[in-house]
Amino acid sequence: MHRLLYIVSLIAALNSLELKAQIDTDRMSIIGRNALYFEDYILAIQYFNQIIKAKPYLSEPYYYRAIGKYSLDDLKGAEQDISTSLEINPYNVDAYNLRGIVRQKLGRTSEAEADYNKGLSIDPENINLIINKGIAQINSKQYEEAIDSYTEAIRLSPKLVSAWLNRGHAKVAAKDTMGGLADFTKAIEINPYISDGYANRAITYYMLGSFEESLQDLNKAIELRPEDARFYLNRGIIRYQLDDLRGTVEDFDKVIDLEPRNAMAYSNRGILRAQVGDTNRAIEDFSRVLALNSDDMLTLYYRALLYMEIGEWGAALRDFNLVALEYPDFGPVYQNRSYVKQMLGDDYGAQLDYGTAVKIEMQRRRQSESADAGTTSSGADSRADNLKSGKKRKETRKESDKDISNYDKVAVLDDFGNEPDEEPSTNPLRGRVQNRNIIIEMEPMFGLTFYPGDTLVHRLRYFNLAVESIDRQNVIDKSLTIANIEQEVDRESAALIFSEISALGEKIKTAKDEEKANFHFARGTLYNTVVNLNSAMEDFNKAIELAPDHIPALLNRAYTRYKTVETIKALEAETPVNQTLQIGVTTVQPGANIQSEEKRILDYDLIIDDLERILSIEPDFEFAHYNLGIIQAVMRNFNGAIEHFSAAIDANPDMAEAWFNRGLTNIFMENDSVGTLDLSKAGELGIFKAYNVIKRYGMGVGSMEEADEE
Repeated sequence: MHRLLYIVSLIAALNSLELKAQIDTDRMSIIGRNALYFEDYILAIQYFNQIIKAKPYLSEPYYYRAIGKYSLDDLKGAEQDISTSLEINPYNVDAYNLRGIVRQKLGRTSEAEADYNKGLSIDPENINLIINKGIAQINSKQYEEAIDSYTEAIRLSPKLVSAWLNRGHAKVAAKDTMGGLADFTKAIEINPYISDGYANRAITYYMLGSFEESLQDLNKAIELRPEDARFYLNRGIIRYQLDDLRGTVEDFDKVIDLEPRNAMAYSNRGILRAQVGDTNRAIEDFSRVLALNSDDMLTLYYRALLYMEIGEWGAALRDFNLVALEYPDFGPVYQNRSYVKQMLGDDYGAQLDYGTAVKIEMQRRRQSESADAGTTSSGADSRADNLKSGKKRKETRKESDKDISNYDKVAVLDDFGNEPDEEPSTNPLRGRVQNRNIIIEMEPMFGLTFYPGDTLVHRLRYFNLAVESIDRQNVIDKSLTIANIEQEVDRESAALIFSEISALGEKIKTAKDEEKANFHFARGTLYNTVVNLNSAMEDFNKAIELAPDHIPALLNRAYTRYKTVETIKALEAETPVNQTLQIGVTTVQPGANIQSEEKRILDYDLIIDDLERILSIEPDFEFAHYNLGIIQAVMRNFNGAIEHFSAAIDANPDMAEAWFNRGLTNIFMENDSVGTLDLSKAGELGIFKAYNVIKRYGMGVGSMEEADEE
């Protein structure tokens, strides 16, 4: 009887534990979803990681983690999570919607449309799916089908503004400009406080040549959303058409205030300044454009012409040389360069360029004469259209236009361009961290320290038996930690460390031989923290001499030697070399630098020896593999680096730093798809800057924003 009661009690206890786990998981899910709501995507991902570890058979955590990754532009990672979620639960309509959006951004429009159709087969009247399916159809230029989709959305929800706006887009793309205008007007009637309705209608009025109406609508859009730089850019173009040059420049100035790196605004302002004779300031604007986009040949050509105006012949020649390389069939560049060379006294070069210009011009005229017969009727139609409209529009060019002959035309956005940019949050770990300006470097080498640096994001605390063994001996009154960031010690901390170093020195004098290795190791580690690298090396050498298989000492000796090499490299970079040897056009540094490089290679070999010694003792020691990966990358053996980072990941799949460094290495080697997935995993494990790298260098996002209405 007592035994039966014991069994019943045990079952009840186990049930209560299971219930408690369920409650904890539910609570984590609620907190994670709240974090998503407040745009704390990094934190949300961490919570859903924990749920997935505890209960990998649930579909929802993968879906919500995908939302976090999608919000951070980690599209490949988001797609993987949604696919896993759908494998577990193939009836989640929202998951099909999100995967469709992700695939659309990845440029896989047909797959996106298939996802929307699959979702609609489950829920035929799902507005989100219909809206996004319509966008996929617009992207694939199925304009009539898109119009049908939005007409269905309007039937289901007649006051849905986004349906009217998107159908307007589809109609304008299908050349039904008046139909698009009517849809934008209807959207404004439904909700007169949404700026996109006015902005889209303004562009449509502009296309129709109704500049006054267009200006009124953009004024209203700016009143509703005054922080959107593109509204000012578009209004500047409209004011330009209305000959309001002062207003145009004011709008371009405002764009630059809001977006100091907006090359198009600088370019347009420079063109206007050149037109009114403000040559020097036009050159300044064009120079800013080229600093932001060095491949902008149209701006480079215009700057060269302005340099000619003010007699800066050398600067003009440099610019013309670059343009001629990019546009070898553009006659005017040779004609202008001929004049510049003549002014610089290069008569022979001037004659060659002039001859090239004449030859190109004759070829152009022959081609033009042969083409005239086929274009006469279309030219007449164009003139008739101009007469019919009664408006003469100033010529502009598209933002993406590469035709060098359009160098002096004001640029307009290629499309409506009415989606606002993401606004960066002030918190470095909240919101869209992929938009931060972050210097991209590999995660550093790992070592052992008593003074680990604080990491901004909570990550897994790394564990190793050899390290724990030293920690249990209480060599000093601090825990030993595996870390790749150390504290920068202040004066008070340094004084404390030196007192600990002195105390260890006394212990070494009286310690037994079997204890001395750990004391030398601990003292070397403290010397490392205060950057006394020579003394640190001496202690690690002694520890290894006493205990040749001392893994912590081998790891830290490699770590310290690497720090020494990097410190010397930094000093060499900062110290100018006073003497150089000129051999023809080649500059050779003195022999000391060659010796320095040879010494550095030898040091790398010694670092590799220590790390490989660790692996001979403990083959799955992930930190030895990881550090070897860094050394191989530094030595530009990138395949070897990937091999070691992969071994570190195999040994510890939660090692975020190894995923990050392998991802960076893959992207450097142009394996973008593989690298993006690695960076996605690194971000998932807590390295938030991985999302910034994905945005800048990984698999790109598409140009059209998807509607994802609640």
